[in-house]
Amino acid sequence: MHRYLEFVSSSAKEAVLFNVAGVVMALAVLLLFRIPLSESFGFIILLESTGLMLIGGALGVAGQATTRKVAEMLTRRKLDPGLRTGSDAKAGLYALTGFILFAEGALMAAILA
Repeated sequence: MHRYLEFVSSSAKEAVLFNVAGVVMALAVLLLFRIPLSESFGFIILLESTGLMLIGGALGVAGQATTRKVAEMLTRRKLDPGLRTGSDAKAGLYALTGFILFAEGALMAAILA
């Protein structure tokens, strides 16, 4: 249970960092193009969450046995079995952070609609 809370806490910290970056980008869009802050911030959050979930999915696939076997055949060297646990943890972190951002964007759209 402790590791689970640590994992969620880590994803929440990552989501806060992405929110700060999103606010900075939304302010730049507001100053440059006069697009309302809420609209540009929502779109930026959507893009960030989509990218994070795609990266998480790609890392999850990279850790699968079939993908590792193909990589071993193509590179002609043995891959470390410890890579699987590392890529699974990273995949989960990115996917959960992307989901948190997506849920935040959906909540923001529901409130501002």
